[in-house]
Amino acid sequence: MKKSLKALLSLALSLVLVLSFTAFSFAAHESSKTPVILIPGFGQSETRVYDENGEYLGDISSFELPGLDVKKIVSSLAPSLASSAITRTDAGLSKKAQSVMRDIFKPFALNDDGSPVYNKVVRRFDKPYSELSYEEKSIVYSHVSLDGLWSYDDVRYYYTYDSFGSIKAAADGLHEYLHNVVLAQTGASKVNIVPISQGGTILIQYLASYPEDYKYIKKIVNMIPAFDGSQIVGDVMLDNVRIYDIERLHREILPYLLDGDTAYQVSLALRFALSSKAQQEVLHAALDAAREMLVQKSTMMWALCPAESYEKAKDIWLSDKRFSAVRAEADAYDAARKALPATLRSLMESGVYVHIVASYDVGYFMAPLFGCYEDDADDLLSPSSPALGTTSAPFGKTLGENYVSPHTYCSNPAHNHISPDNKLDASTGQFPENTWYFKGVSHMSMNSREDVKDFTSELIMDDAITDIYSYPGYTQFTDPRDRVASSELSYNGKHILNYDENGNYLFYDKVEEPKDEKTSIWKLLYTATNFFFSFFSKLGV
Repeated sequence: MKKSLKALLSLALSLVLVLSFTAFSFAAHESSKTPVILIPGFGQSETRVYDENGEYLGDISSFELPGLDVKKIVSSLAPSLASSAITRTDAGLSKKAQSVMRDIFKPFALNDDGSPVYNKVVRRFDKPYSELSYEEKSIVYSHVSLDGLWSYDDVRYYYTYDSFGSIKAAADGLHEYLHNVVLAQTGASKVNIVPISQGGTILIQYLASYPEDYKYIKKIVNMIPAFDGSQIVGDVMLDNVRIYDIERLHREILPYLLDGDTAYQVSLALRFALSSKAQQEVLHAALDAAREMLVQKSTMMWALCPAESYEKAKDIWLSDKRFSAVRAEADAYDAARKALPATLRSLMESGVYVHIVASYDVGYFMAPLFGCYEDDADDLLSPSSPALGTTSAPFGKTLGENYVSPHTYCSNPAHNHISPDNKLDASTGQFPENTWYFKGVSHMSMNSREDVKDFTSELIMDDAITDIYSYPGYTQFTDPRDRVASSELSYNGKHILNYDENGNYLFYDKVEEPKDEKTSIWKLLYTATNFFFSFFSKLGV
């Protein structure tokens, strides 16, 4: 009996020891995973707007706007358009166009101090991915999947913010989220921060506002961060847009924006209804109203204005004392942006990992519309924006046979930071040893590419990756066409889209548009009309 009891006690003790060891091992494994805070990009935070009566006005993150009703817009413009067409002058059409634009973008409205006119509700995710509902998971995964982080779902968090609001409020919100949600729920001592696109602007303001939080940061992995904004925003704020060139508008921009006969019909209607001067007046009025509603009083949007354009742009749009609060906040952000390289360098010296993933050789989205149409970009950002100064050749060109790298931020002349295609010099970026580039990868497709997602996930999880020389299989410059066999699966009229064997988007090749076998009557009229107006405009008629 005693032997049996002793055996039973021995077995029980063994089980306790085994289970305790297993639990300890499991806990140790769990604690080795540093929580991850994803800061998504523009339009990736659901922001619904309601008026004072609770009536839904729209979702500004997805541009779900009830006021964007084509029939109502046409009906509203018709009387002014008819009056203007009689004399071919701007007979009140520009004022009506401004009114229509303000009505369309009503949900974006801000007061002169930058506060929202209406009630904005940003959907929050105050739990890790593993505890989200199926619907919530569908939302966050559709925005930022990073499938390689699936094992981190119990410590992966998704911070949301208002893309058209206050940059200070977004940074303050990140500070609160770090402490009251992530650290409070996980008990962790450190976090990994992953800013994506517009999320990079929030990181800048956050680091400037909360230096006391530096001790909680283990790693910052920046995925195409908009550190120096987008020149598209700079061009819009400086009115450096090519749409005012009426000849170019009809010959290049409308055919670029509209498909088939639609471009010809719109062009003909504008040509006969309004003079070139009247068209310019209407366009100026409409764009001014759009800037007023979307950008002028939003410091989140001002953060996307490149530093080079900011000084001139703020004097144009924020000189009135009514906007002093907005200007002060935007100035504070600009100062933080200028200090960012020194801030990141200080963090790295203290042991924080800092990595940057960027792209190039795509060109700007809707390039014909903006002054930056000849510059290289990833669709939205020039390589110098995420990489803090990287030199790039004009889109479609190279740095030239005689280009010699200045090694601005690389003291080792043996290091070659020039891309294999001679289009990019990474040594002029602030952190050439910690910045990777994917060639031909669109900004807007980064989250749909398995290779980019897996690469970024590894940077987040693997502490052995300290710089561009410590990641086997990946050099500083990656051309997906050299890594994965691709096939052409579709054609959209302007580009050939290339996919790998799993259907993941890889890159696109620009091709010549196919010539129509038949020329429509609209195209003939369009061509004749353009010739007519071009001929007489040269004569000064």
